[in-house]
Amino acid sequence: MAADRMDHKPSPHIVVAAPTCRRPKMLGDLLESFARMEPPATGSVTFLIVDNGPDAPVADVVAAFGARSGLDLRYALETEAGIPFARNRALDEAEAIGADFVAFVDDDEFVAPDWMLRLAAHQQAKGSHLVGGPVRLAPQENAGFVGRLIERGVRRRYERKEAKNARRQREGRDGGVTIITNNWLGDLAWMRKVGLRFDVALRYSGGSDTALYHKAKSLGAETSWCPDAIVYETVPPERMSLAYQYRRARDQAATSFWRKDAKERRSAAVNVATAAGKVILGGFLVAVSPLTLGHTLVDGVRLVGYGLGYGRAMAGRKSRHYEVLQGH
Repeated sequence: MAADRMDHKPSPHIVVAAPTCRRPKMLGDLLESFARMEPPATGSVTFLIVDNGPDAPVADVVAAFGARSGLDLRYALETEAGIPFARNRALDEAEAIGADFVAFVDDDEFVAPDWMLRLAAHQQAKGSHLVGGPVRLAPQENAGFVGRLIERGVRRRYERKEAKNARRQREGRDGGVTIITNNWLGDLAWMRKVGLRFDVALRYSGGSDTALYHKAKSLGAETSWCPDAIVYETVPPERMSLAYQYRRARDQAATSFWRKDAKERRSAAVNVATAAGKVILGGFLVAVSPLTLGHTLVDGVRLVGYGLGYGRAMAGRKSRHYEVLQGH
C-alpha cells in the first residue's frame, strides 16, 4: 500500500519522548541537553519522560528539573515492563497532548543543541513520515589499554555507520536507511491512520523499533535521513567489554532472525553457511588483531557473536537482552 504524502504543518507541535528505567544520572544528562536545545524554527515542543521503572520511579527528578528549567516537561509512569510498552505509552501520551509529531531518544543519550532545529526543518522540507539521524559515541572515560582499545573499536563502528548513511543520503538512497528510536521523528497522524505500533511481543529482546520501521516501509512510509541532527550516546563501562560486544551482536542476530516471518527467511543451508562464514571471518579478525594494532578486535568479536547468535536462533533460542539493565 502506498502512503499518502504528509500534509505540511506550518506550526507543528512535537513531543520529544524518552523512555527511561532506573537510570537517573543518565536521564539527568539528557534533561540538561533538552534545556540547551534550540527550538524548531516553527511550532512548539513538549518533552515527555516515560518511566518504565515503577520500583524506582524518577518522578521527583523530572518534576524538579521541570520547575528549575521552565521546560514544558511531562511525566508518565508505565508499569508494564518492556521497552515497546514504554514506547507505545509515549505514542498514547503524545496523542492525548494533541501532538503532530513524536520524536524519540534514549535515556542514555544527550542531544546536540541544534538537534531538533535540524530534524524538524528536514522533515518539513522532505515531508517524510519517519526521519532518522546519526548517533555518535560520547566521550568515554575508559581506563587501561584494553578499555581504550575496545572504545576505539566501538567508536569506529559508529563512525562507519554515520559515514555510510550520510553517503546514502547524498546519493538519494536514504529511503533504505533503517531508522530506530535512538534518533527518530515520526508523523503521529500517519502512524495513527495506518495503525502503526511497537510490537509488545519483543518485550525483552529489543528490536521493536527496527520491526516498526520495516512495518512502516511495508505500508508505504516515506523515510529519510538527516545527517546533521546529532545525538550522543553514553556507553556505560560494563558495555565497554568484549564480552558485552559479543552478547550484543549475538542477541541482535537472534532478534533479526525472529523478526522475519518464516517465508521471509533464507533457506536453512544459506543461513547455516552465512552464520559459519561470520564466525570464521570474525575468528580471523580476532586472531590478526595484534597485527592490526587492535583495529579488527571489536569487529571480529561482534562477527563471531552475530554468527553464533544466528545459529542459536535457528535452533529456537530467542534474545532476552533487556532483562538485565545497565547504566546509572
